[in-house]
Amino acid sequence: PTLLLCAHMDSPGFTVQCTGGERTEVIPLGGPVFDDATAEAVLKTGEDRHWTVIQREDQELGRKARYWIAPHPRAKAGDRLCYHGSLEVMDDGLIIAPFLDNRLGCAMLCEMARILSRTPPSECLHVILGATAGEEMGSIGAPALAAAVRPDLVVCLDATYEAPDQDVVLGGGPVLTLSDASVVLGCRQRDRALGFAQSLGLPLQTEVYNVSGTDARAFRDIGLTAPVAALLLPTRGNHSPEETGHCRDVHALSALLRAIAGIDAWSEFFELSFASG
Repeated sequence: PTLLLCAHMDSPGFTVQCTGGERTEVIPLGGPVFDDATAEAVLKTGEDRHWTVIQREDQELGRKARYWIAPHPRAKAGDRLCYHGSLEVMDDGLIIAPFLDNRLGCAMLCEMARILSRTPPSECLHVILGATAGEEMGSIGAPALAAAVRPDLVVCLDATYEAPDQDVVLGGGPVLTLSDASVVLGCRQRDRALGFAQSLGLPLQTEVYNVSGTDARAFRDIGLTAPVAALLLPTRGNHSPEETGHCRDVHALSALLRAIAGIDAWSEFFELSFASG
C-alpha cells in the first residue's frame, strides 16, 4: 500500500488592506492571536523583509478588533505580515516559537525523509511525504494532493490544543483525533491505534471535538475510502507569537510514524473498512 504522510506549510498571519495616512491597516488571515497590545512582526514586500510592529485596537460592541502598522514606504495592499520568527528549546524540553502549527508537522516530514532514506525498501511501505498550502485559509492544497496521490493509507500531521479536561497535556505524547469536523474514528480504530502504541511502549493521547479540523477532511471530500488518521502534536497558545510544544511529543511521534510505515506493522495500526479493505 501507499502511505501518505502530509502536513500543511501555512500559518496564520496578516495582510495589508490599505495604505496612506498615519497608519497602514492590516487584517488577520487564518485566526492569528496575540495577548498584548502589540506584536513584533515581519512585513514581506516582494523579496524584501522589514521588521515592524502590529498594533491592535480592541473590539467594541458591534465592531471587530482592528490592526495596523506604522506607514512603510514599500508597503502595498496585499503584502503579507507574519510574527517575528524565533525559537527556544528549554532545559525541560519545552519548545517555544511562532508557527508551531504547523512548523512541527513540516519538521516531522523532514525527519521522516531522513529516517526512510536509511531504511531498506523491503522493510517499509511505499511512503509519500506531502506538504500542503492553505490549510489555515480555505484548505486549498490538501484536496489537490489527495486527488493526485490517491493513497491507500493517510496520516495527517498537525498541531492541536492542550486540553487538561481531556487529559491532553504537553509531554504526554502525540494526539489521535477521534472526532472533529474532519474525521470520526470508530471504536475499533481507536482501540487498535492505542494498542499499537502501547505495544511499542509509546505514549498516545486522544481528543474529541465537534468543531475545527485539519487537512484530513480533504480525503473524505474527494470520496477517497482510505483510512485517515490525524496524529497531532499538543501545543499551547496556538496561532500566537509564542506557541509552545514539547520535545518528548516530537520524538514519540517520530517513533510512531516509523513503526506505522513498517511493511508488516501498518495493518496493526489501521482498521480497514469494507471499502478500503
